[in-house]
Amino acid sequence: MIEHLTAAVRPFFFVWAVTASLWSGQALAQAPTAAPKEVPAQAAASASSNHPLLQGLALTADECPAFARLASDYRARFSAPMKAWAEQKLTNLQAKKVVYPFSGADVVTAMTLFPRVEHLTLVADQLPEYAGSRQAAAGQAAKECATMSYFARYGYYRTNDLEGKNSVKPRFIKLLLYSIALSDAKVSGLDYLVVRADGVAVAQPELLGIKPDGLRFTLSLAQGRQLTLDYVRMDLSNNGLQPGKPFHAFMNSQMDDTVLIKSASHLLQKTYFSALAHIILDRSAHLVQDETGLDIDPLRQVFDVRSFGKFHAPHPLWRDSASGQRLIRYLQEQPSLEPLPFTIGYEKPSGSILLVGTRKRG
Repeated sequence: MIEHLTAAVRPFFFVWAVTASLWSGQALAQAPTAAPKEVPAQAAASASSNHPLLQGLALTADECPAFARLASDYRARFSAPMKAWAEQKLTNLQAKKVVYPFSGADVVTAMTLFPRVEHLTLVADQLPEYAGSRQAAAGQAAKECATMSYFARYGYYRTNDLEGKNSVKPRFIKLLLYSIALSDAKVSGLDYLVVRADGVAVAQPELLGIKPDGLRFTLSLAQGRQLTLDYVRMDLSNNGLQPGKPFHAFMNSQMDDTVLIKSASHLLQKTYFSALAHIILDRSAHLVQDETGLDIDPLRQVFDVRSFGKFHAPHPLWRDSASGQRLIRYLQEQPSLEPLPFTIGYEKPSGSILLVGTRKRG
């Protein structure tokens, strides 16, 4: 399974540095000297300093000296063309609430595709840090910077990076803050989330002995706008979405507007993720996905589908995907495909595709 991220951010006012080892995903050496210099507030996902969870988590030039450069590169390659395309092709969806399963720490893709969203919910299996933050462990800040560098270059996260397999594990909340910064937003509030038995997510300002299920960020955007950003950690397989359980009720309650699926490892096409597939098919008004989302057959039965981009073969990890082959045949039958002026999803020779589904009337 591979989860992902994408981004856009204003330039930071410190010396830019990019190294070959950064772009190859290798760890950067941390500067062990003077106190870290904070990224200017107007350019960072700066957070309310009075919240204990965010103490010590300000984005700094010493921790990731190349962040300004990689953010600028990402903006040019991904965010700018994605935003222009979305203004033309997705505005008619009028998406106010967006749910992004298998998101990893990817705040910026959803915010770029849906710039008018008011409530964005990311759902994935990574555990954010709920206790008060501590100083980064040895190599942790460098790993976070390298993880963001991979995302900025390719537009998605690798699960092995998020989970720290064969390496140092990055702080997940720090990756969320990096992605918020790439979105050109500022954190103005933070609460813990608890999903009740009836599926309602309740915000709690303090831990007070509770067992959180996620985090709620209040983001300040341009022109005085605010956005509620929820990150909910859950098992999205059938085991985690059993009927009658809180997470099943929660996902049912959230899916009445727009769903985004990207770089989801073709999991929704597996029988052991059928519960989530059924919820999406039963509840969502709109669905924007790449080739890793719902199988094309149930998708086109429920939704009117517009196809953008091109798709000739899955990423090599899913070369034998039966759903991928069905999608190829479906696209070959279409009289024409609309262009997609940016890359999205897994890197592959066949290019990128987005399928935009609107629920059929009646």
